[in-house]
Amino acid sequence: MPHCIAIIGGGGKTTAMLTLARALSGQRVLVTTTTHIYPVSPPVSRELLVNPEAQELRRALSLPGIVCAGTRAGEGKFSGLAPELLDKAIGWADWTICEADGARRLPLKLHRETEPVIPPRTERCLVVLGLSALGQPVAQRVHRYDLCREWAASPETPVDGDVLCRCAWDAVRAGGLPLERYRILLNQAETPQAIAAGTLAAIRLTREGLDCRVGSLWKDPEAIVSWVLET
Repeated sequence: MPHCIAIIGGGGKTTAMLTLARALSGQRVLVTTTTHIYPVSPPVSRELLVNPEAQELRRALSLPGIVCAGTRAGEGKFSGLAPELLDKAIGWADWTICEADGARRLPLKLHRETEPVIPPRTERCLVVLGLSALGQPVAQRVHRYDLCREWAASPETPVDGDVLCRCAWDAVRAGGLPLERYRILLNQAETPQAIAAGTLAAIRLTREGLDCRVGSLWKDPEAIVSWVLET
């Protein structure tokens, strides 16, 4: 049965995508986007397909390994495949890992009405939030911070647990999936301060019904992979 994981948020989405893809690389893995990503080139991927035809993409996904596919965009990036082709490709792969929104390399974000763009077959959505934002002004560390009226009026508001939780719930509501399909990763837990603040936020989000973890894709990727993939 094909599986599709969407990744949204900030603060480590690309690292999460690559970590999951590598862990699954013994199977047929499609790495792609519905927004924009930098292409995953060999040797990380087995094949890199630019503007592929359906037959070419199906052939590439007939063998184990990571296949990165998308449409050529500006600044060396890929944009997404046509929706019809993406739907077919998800069926041809064992696993599809799809980056489904952008954060302009900031650790946190809020979503416009048109975001995220989650593939219809998505069975799990990983929301990544970067703890490196803690203590810094929302205007500097939250992409589209001004979508929050309070933050637009007070852009120097420091990122704290309340900001983390608000960004997490914004992603969940914007994604529109049932709560049980989400995994909330408070990433970049690499200092005692980040671990402490992240743990408090995770406890709060867990009590509110979300499956939430504090961790570091850099220090302990295996634990995060097993948690995201577990059924």
